Amino acid sequence: MASNRKLQFCVVLLIEALLICTALLQRFPPSGDDYSYLYQAKLFASGKIYAEDPLYRLTSPLHDCVATNCLKDYQGHRFSKYPPGWPALLAVGALFGVPWLIDPLLGAVLGFLILRHVEQQLDAKLVKVAGLLLTLSLFFCYYAASLRSHIATALCVFAAFVTYDAAQQRSGRSRFLLFSAGALLGYSSMIRYIDWVPLAAWIGVSLLRRKRFSELTFFAGGFAFLASGNLLYNFFLLGDPLQTPSTLNHSASMHDRLLVSWTGILVTGVRLLNLLWVFPPAILLVALWKRYQPSPEARMYVALFLMNIGIYFFYPAAAGGPGPRYLLTYFPFLILAVVDLYRWICKDGSPVLLGLWKAAIVFQIVGSLSFATRQGFMSYWQRDLERTAREAENGEKIFLLKTGTYHANVGDLTRNPPALSSAGNLYFALCDQPETHGLLERFPGRKVFIYEYPGSLRRIADSQ
Repeated sequence: MASNRKLQFCVVLLIEALLICTALLQRFPPSGDDYSYLYQAKLFASGKIYAEDPLYRLTSPLHDCVATNCLKDYQGHRFSKYPPGWPALLAVGALFGVPWLIDPLLGAVLGFLILRHVEQQLDAKLVKVAGLLLTLSLFFCYYAASLRSHIATALCVFAAFVTYDAAQQRSGRSRFLLFSAGALLGYSSMIRYIDWVPLAAWIGVSLLRRKRFSELTFFAGGFAFLASGNLLYNFFLLGDPLQTPSTLNHSASMHDRLLVSWTGILVTGVRLLNLLWVFPPAILLVALWKRYQPSPEARMYVALFLMNIGIYFFYPAAAGGPGPRYLLTYFPFLILAVVDLYRWICKDGSPVLLGLWKAAIVFQIVGSLSFATRQGFMSYWQRDLERTAREAENGEKIFLLKTGTYHANVGDLTRNPPALSSAGNLYFALCDQPETHGLLERFPGRKVFIYEYPGSLRRIADSQ
């Protein structure tokens, strides 16, 4: 029965993610991050690591017209500012024309691993509770429907966790399993640079305390084997293995930097408030912690999640949204801790505690519906340019963006494919007259429109 339930919940997760992807987001990359990953995936699928064009030179007088958020331009080359691990996975979908399908599938696999861990390490009867928490968390499903890297990172980290756990139970194959756990964390570092740190630190300290030095060597070797892919990628892309794409042309701002700042306290507080909005049962963990007296496993789950919060304290550039996305990698461990709390509530049998649990589930439903409603509203208005462009006349067109759309600036919408000449529609920022004239000469024979939010499109003289 538990096995059937696991599969049923995974199918529900997959369906929820696909519905969000197709109905709510309509396969539209809602942010520059999503588009940046997709852009690099298309490059990888075509056998390239960057796009080339004279417009991508920072010294070009037309560069301000083509600059795009989350894409980096360097010596006439354009590429994503993010590490290569997630675009490499998306490229598999891009090859078959279904990049939007990759994240939902990975989300379903992650859900299966979480439920399998509940069945084996907690109690098979709790699979239903864990599955309910997962399927009611539209925050989790939203990212499983996106083009972002968080679900893939969470899958690598959680798979490394269960692999390490298996290594401790199977001494005969522990070295291979430890190498595999390290390799999974190594690949997670090729998706997101720092999310591997909490679990790697926990495993490393655990092995050191027990003086398992040979096992630690295999674990570290597996990590280094795949994490070194970042160095190779940086070398082929930029000629310097220690130079990451995200640090190119850096300003003095705190973006894409780890640092100690008082802002980290405020930003961390916002992330925690967002967490309570999208996952209200977490409140019970805090409220009942002293009375609850959690098991060692539950303490471990909470410790790993708190370490995730701690790591991102040093990244105060943004709270991260929608929802607390920087906390998503270790979100499965928070779910496991809440499942263990539910086990204690049932064992205690107090009507008050059972009532609190039911209230938490009601708030979970309300929070998820409000989250989905808000994202649906934002997605609709972010697609205003897409809808307006479809109303233009047939033929090849250039859209000069005077404004962005709802919660998306101009630089977030100057989205063009790697091969500019092959695009039916091109999107550029509306620059000063000399730059605009030079841009139109670069792409002759196209109809030219000026876009202004909301829904305003004005045709001007065609490019010559």
